[in-house]
Amino acid sequence: MNRQFVVALILVAAVFAAATALAQQHRPYNLIMKDVGETWASLKKNLDSNTGAAAAADAAKMQSLFAEVEAFWTPLNTNDAINYAKRAQEGALAIGAAAKSNDMKAALTSYAATQKNCGNCHFTHREDTGKGGFLIRP
Repeated sequence: MNRQFVVALILVAAVFAAATALAQQHRPYNLIMKDVGETWASLKKNLDSNTGAAAAADAAKMQSLFAEVEAFWTPLNTNDAINYAKRAQEGALAIGAAAKSNDMKAALTSYAATQKNCGNCHFTHREDTGKGGFLIRP
């Protein structure tokens, strides 16, 4: 009987550990978007000051952040938001490549196109609460 109790306890602990690990896979969306905003502003500053290496690093971070955005929307089966996130990753890649080669004109062009893509997603899936926050609409 003690052996069954120990086995049951181990199984409960394993299920709890698995559930905890699964719950921690994705950061809250508002935290991802906060990082996106801060990194996006840093990217623009670095592009405007012709700091290619720093802009490329920001663009690489943006790619990673937009991968998190894609991971957020995927379980919700919100295909347009998933596609916005994929296009944002492609845009960040283009910005980074142009910044690495110090082609700031091309980087800024990609920046503007990516910013428009982001705006489209915000218009479609974000609602202003009027209280300084937003609701996400899948």
